[in-house]
Amino acid sequence: MMLVGERILKLTQIREAKIDSTPLEASRYDKYADYNSHYECKMDKAHITMVGTYPVFMTHTNGKAGDSPELIKHVEALKKMNADIDLYSADTGYKAFTNHEDIWYHLNARPVIAYPKNAVISKEGEIDRIDHWVNKMWDIGEDVHASIEVKLKFLYENGRSEQVGMYLRNQNMRDRLFLSLYKKRGECEPKHGHIKDVVKFDIRRVRAESGKLYSLLSFVSYQLLVLTELQSGFTKRNSFGRFY
Repeated sequence: MMLVGERILKLTQIREAKIDSTPLEASRYDKYADYNSHYECKMDKAHITMVGTYPVFMTHTNGKAGDSPELIKHVEALKKMNADIDLYSADTGYKAFTNHEDIWYHLNARPVIAYPKNAVISKEGEIDRIDHWVNKMWDIGEDVHASIEVKLKFLYENGRSEQVGMYLRNQNMRDRLFLSLYKKRGECEPKHGHIKDVVKFDIRRVRAESGKLYSLLSFVSYQLLVLTELQSGFTKRNSFGRFY
């Protein structure tokens, strides 16, 4: 999966990524799959990162697993694949400050993560508080007159990483263009549906212990179709009718 994902990343010029989960439906008689009340079915979950509309990485969990804890696995995978991206977007399921800071620090990308309607500006994410903590740790080597990027990296590496996430979310909340950037995440659900139309992307009639393997194999099969498309120079994305 990562070998194919890395090749896809090298062939595309797209510099925005997004993550979302999608249900892998099970039989209603399945004794092992979780019942997810939101989707109203028994299921596992696939957590998928796409660059543009190209799927590059996936993790598999049970049907009730939270989305947020999976993000760091995707960040680390993208880093290993040498992903060169500007933006990484996600919905409010990934709203934790830690996700903001991990995207920024490890991928050098802007986290475009939706925030709750009742979210407020975090005081610890303001410049004066950042300078306060940098100054407080002067003895281990940083200067309040350094650039904001240098100061944020310093705090991340010295026990104040959540403050970095607060700063990054504050910037998103103040940015009038944030919603237009976030709209790119809307490609997730249609493309998840397309994967399910093209390959068997569920866990029906699959042994419980084999569900993860089968879902990953199906995901890689779809990736290979995308890679074939890219290598062939087609400009229309995720459209495989010409292959038949």
